[in-house]
Amino acid sequence: MGSLYVLAQNQIVQRLNGGEQLRSESFFRPRERKKAKKLRSEADELLEGTFLAARKAFEERKVALLANFYTNVVFRTDLDSGHANYILSLMESLTYRQLTGIFIIGSGELSNTVRTRDFRGQETLDPLQVGVLFELYQLVKLDLVADSGASYILGVADINPSQLRLQGTGAELFNLMRPLALDFDEYGYFINAFKADFLNLQ
Repeated sequence: MGSLYVLAQNQIVQRLNGGEQLRSESFFRPRERKKAKKLRSEADELLEGTFLAARKAFEERKVALLANFYTNVVFRTDLDSGHANYILSLMESLTYRQLTGIFIIGSGELSNTVRTRDFRGQETLDPLQVGVLFELYQLVKLDLVADSGASYILGVADINPSQLRLQGTGAELFNLMRPLALDFDEYGYFINAFKADFLNLQ
């Protein structure tokens, strides 16, 4: 939680010093409700939710992504707090590898480096391929990832790595995680699992 606070604070200060403006003041003001006491601001609630997500994150690398998320939200005028809370709940439920997968797909890293066919009729898969495919398929079922050729992905064998694209909330999540600089050591497994000559590399 302490790391999240420092990372987010530094990013927000840097962007303010760069001339960017925070979203409207209403996001930061306590909310008025008829016949009820004042509620905390949307910014406070979202910050608490982000802190709680960081506290529960046993994968430490997710903390930097959560800091990026909160920083981006407080500068976005087109994202309501309800949708931001939904995206935060997704970030909590997804693994760091799945979040990395969303980033790799969104950044176009896969398009020219991976196999251009699906896994139907594939010989026995390597454990690395199985793991990545099942993690991707969960993203498909959440409507975060789809096939750019409009083919249906009804199971892991239907995944064509070169055709994967983000859709809907997946694209929004990608934008809210930026900026993100990854070393190949952190995402290389993803590309290597889908190389056309994967079995020859083992």
